[in-house]
Amino acid sequence: MENITRADLKGRPARTVRRGISYKADLLVYRVNGEDVLLKDYGRKTGIWRDVLGVMFTRREARALRALSGVEGFPQFRGRPDPYCVAMTFINGKQVKKADPSVRGNEDFVRQLRHTVHEMHRRGVVHLDLKHRSNLMVSGAGQPVILDFESALCFRRAWLIGRLAVVLLGQLDWLAVQNWTRRLCPHMLALSNFNRRRARLARGLRQWWLPRRIMDAMLDIIVPGGGRTPGSTEVSRARTERPLSGEVRLKPRGSRRGRAAPTSRCSP
Repeated sequence: MENITRADLKGRPARTVRRGISYKADLLVYRVNGEDVLLKDYGRKTGIWRDVLGVMFTRREARALRALSGVEGFPQFRGRPDPYCVAMTFINGKQVKKADPSVRGNEDFVRQLRHTVHEMHRRGVVHLDLKHRSNLMVSGAGQPVILDFESALCFRRAWLIGRLAVVLLGQLDWLAVQNWTRRLCPHMLALSNFNRRRARLARGLRQWWLPRRIMDAMLDIIVPGGGRTPGSTEVSRARTERPLSGEVRLKPRGSRRGRAAPTSRCSP
């Protein structure tokens, strides 16, 4: 059931979930054809909050929900009755809290969250605000549900620039997943988590046949610190290695790249 109109909602009783302030949407739940539908509505706002921000936010959310239709862990798109609102399925659940016993220490919940974020990126959607605790919910079945796509960006995976944008901007979502893992299951954060994240990003960049120097520079910007790749650990170790006290390493003028420079010891 999609493309709900104002006529479908007219005269139906609505349950208010949240009455937003001037810059936040009102959340109303309607019962339409045996299904609970959540309406995110900016229609009661005035001025720029409705005519500019309301139209932009609802357009972004509608585009993201269309791209994620049929994927578990997200509300399903049910239409856009007017430019100031968007309709989606209502998922009954509760917010994730640090002290919630149902998710704290639950490794399956964290793994399912990672799988959900991965499927979201496969559809070309980047959330960008997953770190906020109100945007992650636990459904009645104990599964993670990602909400609020007003700040999300959608890209076409068929385009090279779209795939590259998902890989780069998607790191913000993966950092948010890491923060949720630290809150809920800190024991799942192994010491090699940093290297795994860099390796995952490197695999995503390698499909565009980027030169090694450009790829290493991009990795240093997105995930700073540490060795770049397993093959470059010797290079990074050689750069940070310092001579022993009383030892000075001299490089002859005639030495070329790739040859080992002889060392000479001079007394201090």
